[in-house]
Amino acid sequence: MTTSDPDSSPTTGTGADPAGSPDSPARSLPRRTFLGLLVVAGVIGAGAVTAARDRTAAARGFTAIAGTADASLAPVAEAGFGDTVPVLDRPVTGLGVQRAFSLHPSLSLGGRWPVLTGQDAFNGRVEAWVRQAVADCANKYANAGVFTPVATPVPGHAADGSYVAPADAVDAADAMRANGSPDRADAAETVGLFAGSVLDTSGLAGSTRGDIDTLLADRAEFPAPQEHGHLIAIACDTTLAAGTVLGVQLRASRAATIDGAHRSLFEQRQSVFVDIATGTCGAGDSLLTAAGRDTAIARLRTLLGSVAPADIGTSRRDAPAYDPLQDALDAGTLLDDVSVDPAGQLVVRLAVTADRIDDAQRHAWADGLRTPGLLCIRVALDDSAWTDLGSTVRAAAMAETPWAGPARAAASDAQAAGTQATFTTGDALPASARARAAGTTPADAAGASAEEAARSATLVAGTTTTSAVPTRTADEVTVPTEDGPVRPTAYAWPVPCDLVPAAAVTFDDGPGEYTAEILAAFAAAGVHGSFMVEGQHAEQYPQRVRDEIAGGHTVCDHSWDHPALTDLTAAQVRDQITRTDDMVERVCGVRPRFVRPPYGFYDDTVVQASPHPLVVWDVDSLDWEEPGQRVVHDKILREASTGSIVLMHDVHEPTKAMMPGLLRDLRAAGFTVVSLATLFAHADDQAEQAVIRRLDLA
Repeated sequence: MTTSDPDSSPTTGTGADPAGSPDSPARSLPRRTFLGLLVVAGVIGAGAVTAARDRTAAARGFTAIAGTADASLAPVAEAGFGDTVPVLDRPVTGLGVQRAFSLHPSLSLGGRWPVLTGQDAFNGRVEAWVRQAVADCANKYANAGVFTPVATPVPGHAADGSYVAPADAVDAADAMRANGSPDRADAAETVGLFAGSVLDTSGLAGSTRGDIDTLLADRAEFPAPQEHGHLIAIACDTTLAAGTVLGVQLRASRAATIDGAHRSLFEQRQSVFVDIATGTCGAGDSLLTAAGRDTAIARLRTLLGSVAPADIGTSRRDAPAYDPLQDALDAGTLLDDVSVDPAGQLVVRLAVTADRIDDAQRHAWADGLRTPGLLCIRVALDDSAWTDLGSTVRAAAMAETPWAGPARAAASDAQAAGTQATFTTGDALPASARARAAGTTPADAAGASAEEAARSATLVAGTTTTSAVPTRTADEVTVPTEDGPVRPTAYAWPVPCDLVPAAAVTFDDGPGEYTAEILAAFAAAGVHGSFMVEGQHAEQYPQRVRDEIAGGHTVCDHSWDHPALTDLTAAQVRDQITRTDDMVERVCGVRPRFVRPPYGFYDDTVVQASPHPLVVWDVDSLDWEEPGQRVVHDKILREASTGSIVLMHDVHEPTKAMMPGLLRDLRAAGFTVVSLATLFAHADDQAEQAVIRRLDLA
């Protein structure tokens, strides 16, 4: 990661204006987003039209504005100065940004990072970098050394900069999706605009290019300065989207409140590339071979007049001349912030400190210092200098072919496996096992061998089991009665609940006659829930269970017919759970991962008899008492906190009726509503506890 000097004073400069957040989603972007373009064009009156057009386009992908394009990208002999390759000025299908906004007395988090539909490896790498940047900041500035997200309402802003209440912004976002966007279920085409939450579509135009202190002044993106407060700000831009290759640039800045305003203290940068044709991804240092890196260093040394040796750790702050190349080598960040220009040249961006550059250097490097805080250099390298991924990235940059879009919109294997414990594919079983499961014994299956039966049992056990599900024999195999195992129909963007304020809304006792409308409310809001199904009701409403899985929700076991498990023997407890697990698997090919004990009653016998962790709750809505929708709504909003598990029931009509408003107001309050599988995706130790009440982030 490219870093700036943690001890230096904040620097300012000219360059691309770091545009602010989108406002109310149905309106145009804030005018500062386009200020740089308007000045260059000299046509102030056309700004509103341009903003509206780009704002509409942004609803279909992460868009940024090119504000620092080079006048010429002609190849250099070996290395030469030049401004950075511009960020993209067109929508990128399937690419959105995950938004975080959390206000905390010790350490706040604000900003966005990219998410690409269907690309778990890329999303995981980006998320890991963000998580590490936040952890490093927390270790230095947070009271407990740990960052804890806090639900914080995120205001929207209109084009004129005026405030838009979070709830109104949520309504506007939903209206834009309903009136002008494709079906929310098609994650490859539509990126949900979530005011007060995550998955906001519009990037901060040129946010990795401009002066960070100016960017930090945008209240639609970052919390207001607090007394003695610290902030970590995450920004991102797209630098390449051609053919099957995507390149993004990430920026993480630590800031503190100084004289009533945010002032940057330390900055990290990282470039990440992915080839969606293969799923291969890597950071900037994965583009060059070891020999290619040595060649690049030699050419940078010649251009900069550097006396830096090839090894690291030898620079001195009191050296007679400032040497940004040696600083980068010492920090191990030389290739963290790179891209490839249309001429196939490596673009290296070195962090510089303005007050350490002498007049001679400033004059010699003028063409490379047009982006504040960065020295931008283009380096020509032979074909042999590039790795396989580097060659793919380079070829895409030079060809400039249209972006191919995400590899797939359907849920990835990892996401599908994380939603439940086991997949059982009927077609993968031997004929004899399928026949026994269906209760018939065709002639060609009558003589099945013991080896075949053992293979059947192995297939049923599966390889994605995440909890202690007893292995069953082939005679106990059940298979889906309709179209085979159900998978989520669309890729669900990952929500890191240790970084983004999140809560899980869960429903007991179904499925029932109101379940379908509750599922529709979740689909309209673009979020996911968890459904604790009774075995007898899964048998009565099998399609509802299939719809829950297809919608990306988590399905859990809620016993067969809702007894108090504490009144039963261990064998009876196991029978209640196993019968329900088997029925759910029979109707949709999915075996539940969690158990919700009826009434929340459990004891040591229940805990030991259950094959899955018991999930209870920390917020009881009491909706089963039907005290009135407003009473239930206000109780949930009052008691919910980051990591909460909310108890509701999908068999009560008032609960069905209140869901659209409740999901809207949870988002407006700063929560992302997630499934249990997502809530515990980064907390494996908690997900395997005997009894789970909430996500504990302390």
